Amino acid sequence: MNKDVALLEALRDSYIQIISTPEGTPYKQIRKLSAKHMQRAFSLVGVQIKGSENLPSEQGAIFIYNHLLNHPYFTVAGDFQITLDSHFISSVILEKYYKDSGTRVVRYPLPNEENHKNYYDKFEYIRVYAKDFTPKELTKKDVKKANKQFYFKAAEALDDNINLVFSPEGASYNTNESPGPFMKGIFKFASSYEQQPLLVPVVMANFDKRPSEAPFKCQIMPPFRMSDFGVTSPESDSLKSAVQTINDNFKKWVEDLSIEDNNFEREIAVLKKDLAEKKHQKDLLVFYGSSTIRLWKNVNQDFPAWNTLNLGFGGAFIHSLNDYFEELFHELQPKVIVLYLGGNDLTLGFSASKIVAKILRFIDRIHAKFPNTLILNVSIKPSFERQHELAKIKEINTQLGEKTAPLPNVQQVDFYDSFIENNRIKKAYFLQDGLHLDAMGYQILKQAIDKKLQQFI
Repeated sequence: MNKDVALLEALRDSYIQIISTPEGTPYKQIRKLSAKHMQRAFSLVGVQIKGSENLPSEQGAIFIYNHLLNHPYFTVAGDFQITLDSHFISSVILEKYYKDSGTRVVRYPLPNEENHKNYYDKFEYIRVYAKDFTPKELTKKDVKKANKQFYFKAAEALDDNINLVFSPEGASYNTNESPGPFMKGIFKFASSYEQQPLLVPVVMANFDKRPSEAPFKCQIMPPFRMSDFGVTSPESDSLKSAVQTINDNFKKWVEDLSIEDNNFEREIAVLKKDLAEKKHQKDLLVFYGSSTIRLWKNVNQDFPAWNTLNLGFGGAFIHSLNDYFEELFHELQPKVIVLYLGGNDLTLGFSASKIVAKILRFIDRIHAKFPNTLILNVSIKPSFERQHELAKIKEINTQLGEKTAPLPNVQQVDFYDSFIENNRIKKAYFLQDGLHLDAMGYQILKQAIDKKLQQFI
């Protein structure tokens, strides 16, 4: 069964399951049920998620996104479609990382949209009248009065620490036209708080297409408050320009996300620029690996006695690091190379032994080029995102410890147990996504590396 058919069948099943729930079923139960079915639906096609490290730890945030049209193929009943992008944000991102799908803003149905009404009435989301979907008999005054309720209900949700999912456009577009013009309402609302809520940009691409045509993509960008743009009240003179800047940022983000970049070309270009600006080679401590390295922003502060260089790029597999090794290292003479790799290869379904073999071959290549350089290979960390792989991670770390022990100038940095307490992963060391390290987690990693440096340098 191809991805298009599989997704359509899963969406239809989800729709039937929701509308078939008995009258009076609590809306929170409906939202959980929907999240379960939508997670299954999206798992059938796979969605590229970037930027999960930007998810805020606090709830009661406003998740803003560029709203994409659905492809006509994904029609579940009559002319009704389950909006893919908004369901992905609530059912996958929010439910997965916060154990709560939050609340959304959904338009009122037209009188003839029975399927729309039967479906969304179950969720008790915040309702508004949309520009092109307003019954003719309603006056502007009626619409304004009804939509005014949005502010009260949205404030109630945020005050209860419930995340709010909202599209500032009030319409949906194809990816190549997205986003449309942002309306000021949600930004004005966010500016009305003394302690302003975080706004979390969620960039969507290709949800208007069939998955057989283009991969669904989602990128979470760093959160902000309206005060970051100089907007401290709804009456601020800076509001209009701030909204336009946010709109323009989204436009660029959508364009960038739409571009296929399976070969890390843009990230490698940035790293090569960093290399070109690196004037001093003495006592060079090079960090090379995937996102655990890339997100370690202050290696220079954590290792002040060293001349540090961070060459990490997010999502890198062992073969990716191998492919770019010569290109990035050909002019370097590092004294120490710190490696972090192998974690992403778990997603490829490789066995522990295969991952170990691939890492060892790469270490051999590094050692052949830099025979006098100390190689510190950092063990794969445990994480909430990969709890189902913990046994395999431990096996990989154990095998690497045994097989690197006799190798000259190679040391395994094992800090796995530092993240475990009473057989459980310590949440305090991770960001909200449960995969990437927070500041405390990096301090644990720093100490483990420092210990090896003091022993062998």
